[in-house]
Amino acid sequence: MAGVLDGTVAWWKGRQRANSAKLIAPIKVAQQRLEAASAMLADGSGSMLEVLQLVRASSLNCYVFEALPTDTLETVASLMAQSSKISDPCTFRIIVKNVVDFASEDDKERGAQLLNSLILSYQKLDSELEAAALESGGAADPAVTGKAAQQLAATLQLAYGMEGFVKEVLQVA
Repeated sequence: MAGVLDGTVAWWKGRQRANSAKLIAPIKVAQQRLEAASAMLADGSGSMLEVLQLVRASSLNCYVFEALPTDTLETVASLMAQSSKISDPCTFRIIVKNVVDFASEDDKERGAQLLNSLILSYQKLDSELEAAALESGGAADPAVTGKAAQQLAATLQLAYGMEGFVKEVLQVA
């Protein structure tokens, strides 16, 4: 019986490695959106509201926030699903859950801690950007954006850490 289970686990891990690009792709998209938001903050090319919307899109539905009047119907529907607890649309959580299925308890704990840190960082970043947007009237004011830029950098580092964790657990380069 143990041989069958070991074979099944080995097969499953092989499938995960073969499909690792599909698990890593959403993380890469989140990183790209955070990098774009960081560039917008640095050069003032977008309003704080635009930066906020980009950050919210990069969070992959992992925290609930108050919808803005300019948010799409898709965003509003996703927020309603999150707040109703019908399902958990958090893509980061789904990725970690799938990656640590047959991992060690230490890896499961590390994944949970990294996930919680990333979500908390997104929530802090959202608060900083929302406050900066309200204070600056939507325009990128360098005096107001400092804390938001620091939190954005911290969130981006955690997103890189999430990618590294997934690759490490899946044993892919």
